[in-house]
Amino acid sequence: MAQAKTAKQPNVIQRLRKYFKDVWSELHRVVWPGRQDVLNSSVVVIVMLIVMTLFVTVFDNLAAYVIIDVLGKIGR
Repeated sequence: MAQAKTAKQPNVIQRLRKYFKDVWSELHRVVWPGRQDVLNSSVVVIVMLIVMTLFVTVFDNLAAYVIIDVLGKIGR
């Protein structure tokens, strides 16, 4: 019978240490956005949030008005 070779796996502490070392290494390679890029993106997000909020509010109120009007006429 052939015996299977089993490689000894490092213990949990060693694997965690390697994981965090690799994460730290990757964080140093990231190209972080500049202050102006973050500001511009934030403005775009806030403007779109306001636009979508207004759109949903208007659509909801119109739909509610139409539904109440239709149901009101049915009940009469």
